[in-house]
Amino acid sequence: MNEKQLIKLIEVETDAYLSYPFNKPGVNSTIKWSVLKHQKNDKILAMVYVKDEELLMNVKLLPEHSESLRMLKGVEPGYHMNKKYWSTIAINNTELTLTELKNIIKESYELTR
Repeated sequence: MNEKQLIKLIEVETDAYLSYPFNKPGVNSTIKWSVLKHQKNDKILAMVYVKDEELLMNVKLLPEHSESLRMLKGVEPGYHMNKKYWSTIAINNTELTLTELKNIIKESYELTR
């Protein structure tokens, strides 16, 4: 899966809109953060980015779900996020199936409503 496909998947599974609040013009950044937010409340439900040539997604999960997922390959504590609630998933280097990814996206959507 590539970055555009992942963003589209999140948009299809939720009511998210795409935003770039961390990529200011004139600021040199090594990471382009694609932030997906709720239409109704503007809360972040997912962040998609490429770091070290790896496609990553930050999502908010229940702490107990985060802990169990982190036992799997490609799931780590949230990069630049609250480690208790947010997890980072290496999309193309994880044991998670597409169905599991969709369920994770939906969980993050529900928790950030």
